[in-house]
Amino acid sequence: MKFIIVYITASGTVEAHNIASELVSRGLVACVNMYPIRSVFMWKGEVNEDDEVVLFAKTTKNNFEPVRELVRSIHSYELPAIVSWDIEGDSEFLEWIRTSVSH
Repeated sequence: MKFIIVYITASGTVEAHNIASELVSRGLVACVNMYPIRSVFMWKGEVNEDDEVVLFAKTTKNNFEPVRELVRSIHSYELPAIVSWDIEGDSEFLEWIRTSVSH
């Protein structure tokens, strides 16, 4: 089984908490860590800067698409950042992720 971290940005703590709660309660991710960040980004031809909250969601590779679909359906952004990368780690921790998600 392959494990991933899904990186998501949100407009603030309320939105981040709502996304995290939905992902965990639906069994799509085992855990979400949230951190305040400052982002500088290009959007529609203009440089923007804003405070955001980044979410790091731990799940399985098979869950990426359901996570992406749920986040897109409830997110306030027209195009939210939703990317992932493979992870390796402590076998007991990875087993906890596997048993904590429903897919």
